[in-house]
This record gives sequence, structure tokens and C-alpha cells, in this order.
Amino acid sequence: MDMQQLRYFVTAARCLNFTKAADQLFVTQPALSRQITSIEKELNIQLFIRDGHSLKLTPAAKMLLDEFAEIFDRYEFAVERANAVQHGVTGTLTIGVLDGMRVDDIFPGLLTEFTKNYPEVELVLRYKNLNELIYGLYDGSLDLSFTLRFEVENRKYLSYKVLAGSRDHVAVHRGNPLAQKDFAAFSELENETFILVSANVSETSAALILDRFKKAGFRPNTIYSPSLYTSALFVQAGLGVTMFDSRSIFRSIPGIKFLDTDQVSDPSLVAAWHQSNSNAAFVTFQKTLARAGEAR
Repeated sequence: MDMQQLRYFVTAARCLNFTKAADQLFVTQPALSRQITSIEKELNIQLFIRDGHSLKLTPAAKMLLDEFAEIFDRYEFAVERANAVQHGVTGTLTIGVLDGMRVDDIFPGLLTEFTKNYPEVELVLRYKNLNELIYGLYDGSLDLSFTLRFEVENRKYLSYKVLAGSRDHVAVHRGNPLAQKDFAAFSELENETFILVSANVSETSAALILDRFKKAGFRPNTIYSPSLYTSALFVQAGLGVTMFDSRSIFRSIPGIKFLDTDQVSDPSLVAAWHQSNSNAAFVTFQKTLARAGEAR
């Protein structure tokens, strides 16, 4: 028996009326009768007792109905779930968010709208550093990364959507003489120790900043930190100055002041993804992102 024949038997057995069952199956009554006869011959089991206009199940058919109905219902459920996954209304969407970046003005709204429309999609959030957000897009462990534009704009096979603008700032300790200013040009940082994140955190950040110092005509004394959080702690301890963007959560730390400065890159908040991502849940999520700017 194939699944079509299983459907015919289960429907006829539940209806106990070939005409009614044929209507539900969108076939003619004679065609259904032929299928039932074929099944009985294949199984060598009488399934129905025909007594005038009434139709009854044989004891053997009752046992088969219990077993076949469960198989058929599980088959139908599996097909429905597969279709839901294919059309992005269920499944899993894994999103990476830059640790230390403020997204509370944008991210919750996107998630609320998406989960309202697609409650069966499981959302998995991962907080990661800049490199990990990029690697995750390439190895497929992340469907989407909320990160900084300069990290993705020149990457092959990655697309992105700008969600909110941001700009560079020099972060200094409140006791640093520079904290008396609102703007600090790079030329004013020659005597400062500049804190850079290591290449394990970002492959591009330190290179961009050092290139900007080179254009200013000098290279400052530098130290490297293993995370954005460590950079903020170093600034709080008065060990040097660093660079954060406008959306950094460290802007709210009382002991640190953010100064406007010469721009090094574009640190705008973006949602980035790999162009080959075929996860239907991600394709569906893109509809939610459609109102947030133009894809690049």
C-alpha cells in the first residue's frame, strides 16, 4: 500500500460511506470502490461488510484502522510541518548581537513584530564579538548578525541593511585633561596611550585606527585588550583612551566621557547575512527588516 491508498482506506473507514468518502477525497465513488477492492486483494483481508446501503468494518479492518490512522495522521502532520518550515513559519532563527552594543531602541521592536506574526519560529540569540559575528555568517552558525557596518561592507558574499547611524568617539577617563573638551582631534592624542582590541576580537578595527594615526603623522603608544569590556575597564582605570561608537553601552559609565573626534570608519548598526542563506525562517525575517533601510 502507498500513502494514497492508505488515505483512501482511512477516509472510507472513518466515514463508513463510500459516497461521502469519495467527496472528501475528490474522486468518484466507483474509483474509490476500485481502490478499496485493490487494497483488499493486496492484503488478502476483507475490510468492509456491505449490507444493503450500510457499510461496516470487519474486525480485521478495525484493527488496521487503529494502526493505519496513526500512521496517516503522523504523515499528514509531518507534511504540514515541513510545509511550514519551507515557508518560514516555523523553524529556528539564530541571531548574533555585538556584545556591548546598544540595540534596545530597535531590536525589541523587530523581535516583537516577528514573533507576533510567526510564533512558531524559535529565536536563538547569541552575544558575540566582532570577529565571531562574521565567522558565524560564513560557517552558517548564525543566520543574522547585528554588528557594525565597517566590519561587513567589504566582505565577500555578505549583504547588510543599515538600521541606525552611529559615529566614532574617543573615550577618556573623566580625570583626563581631554575630558574638559567636547572634541578631540587625532593630532591631540599623540601623548596618550591608545587601547586597541586584539585581532581575536576584530580583524579590522585596530588596522583602521592605526591607519588614521598614520595619516595624522605619528603612531601613539598602544596596548591591546581582549574585549570591548576590558577596553572600557582600562579607560576607567586611567590606563589609556580608546574608541567606541555612539551606540556603545559604555557611554553610560559615569567615569568615562565620550568625545567627538575625526571619523575613522562608519560604525553604523547593521543587520548582516550571508547571501547564500537558505533558511526559510531567515527569508521570512527579511520581511520584518524591509522597513529598516536598503539592503547593500
